[in-house]
Amino acid sequence: MVDTTVPRFDFPAVGRKKITAAFDGGRLTSDGGVMLLGVAEKRLGIADHLARLIP
Repeated sequence: MVDTTVPRFDFPAVGRKKITAAFDGGRLTSDGGVMLLGVAEKRLGIADHLARLIP
């Protein structure tokens, strides 16, 4: 049997907030907003439009 548990790491509390790092979130990204902006740019051409407006 394969152990599929992912360890958690506890850090010192900040104020009264407990801090735990867990890596069991599946496929997550910290730059998801950048991906959304990339799709919007390809569809709408926002960067080209803004470049024409800025002298």
